Amino acid sequence: MSARVIEFPEQGIPGTLVRYTEGGGEPVELDPCGPVALSSGSRLVYVVDVTGSGDSDDSQGPEDAFDVHDKEALAAALAQLPSDAFVVADLAGATDAMVRAVAGQRAVRTLVLAGDFTDEGIGALGCMPELTDLVLESPRFTGAGLAALAGSETAASLDSLVLSNATAFRPEHLRALADVPQLASLTFDGMPVDHALADAVLAHLPQLAEVSVAERPGHALDRGVLERLLAAGLGVNGISAPPENAALFAGAAAEAADSAGLAEEEDEEEVAEDAEAAPERGVLREVTEEGELERLLAGPAPVLVDLTAPWCGPCSFLTPVLEDVVEACGAALTGVKIDIDRAAWAPERFGALSVPTVILLRDGREVFRFSGVAPRRQIEGWLATAGVSAR
Repeated sequence: MSARVIEFPEQGIPGTLVRYTEGGGEPVELDPCGPVALSSGSRLVYVVDVTGSGDSDDSQGPEDAFDVHDKEALAAALAQLPSDAFVVADLAGATDAMVRAVAGQRAVRTLVLAGDFTDEGIGALGCMPELTDLVLESPRFTGAGLAALAGSETAASLDSLVLSNATAFRPEHLRALADVPQLASLTFDGMPVDHALADAVLAHLPQLAEVSVAERPGHALDRGVLERLLAAGLGVNGISAPPENAALFAGAAAEAADSAGLAEEEDEEEVAEDAEAAPERGVLREVTEEGELERLLAGPAPVLVDLTAPWCGPCSFLTPVLEDVVEACGAALTGVKIDIDRAAWAPERFGALSVPTVILLRDGREVFRFSGVAPRRQIEGWLATAGVSAR
């Protein structure tokens, strides 16, 4: 039985519409035309690419052939939809008119915009109270439009901001969001990473937790900038380290950015291959009591702690990889696995917000940490930076 029906234009609109049900069920691709029925708990994801200019290149697909007039028609169609049509919207080839139209979607949680939109378009995004993740890619966007979001409904919910190839972006404009209460993650991809950007990023402390940076092709990351960010307590490119180790791990953060240029699928395949080649062998000691951990920390070897959970899919890939890494290090490294469901004290002790989280401790003090999955070669590189190498 349908909970509601969303009316799309009878002639349809370009793009892909996917219905998924929260809590389970396979995604279903739908035609974005006419009435679309949604059952209770189901949500819509909309993806469209209208990057083409309408020329006659036969190599272009049908969506690539939309000209500026079609974009205007698409913007008009989007503006007529009910305000709760989508929870995810991904618009490639976005114009200011398209951005203003999608800004009326108050239920959107993730918004990805790539095109030639300007600050005027972004300034219209202030009435999206559910928006947590915002991705912006435009060579015409300077960042001045962010000022219109300060104090808005959108600012109250925004958790993650990604700026990609925004070559005209001016770092000082980022300060307009310094008081956004939930903004915990910033990503800069294909942009200058300099001390001016670091100044703007550090204005977001203490709520900011993570920064990901990747310079423009052909430009090396300034390790001095990365060191400043790490020393301030931020996770940089997936790596966190105490201030006294910031200089040591600035290079590792730069290398992590370089490796991010690899296809994500290749990284996932490498982690999966590592896991398959290294089945769990008990090399990681299972710890449930904090006192037992304290005894291991008092030992002569550094301790690598793997925070995991039985319901965590990525953990099932990472833990066998860590088993292999720890075994290769022999007596130079002690490995520990902590199931946070059985050791409720662990997340608070380590300040871990998610699993998997991996922390290296020496003499009871943190040396570095990372979250999520990583291939063996990268983990071994980080350990080598900390002075722990395989036999």
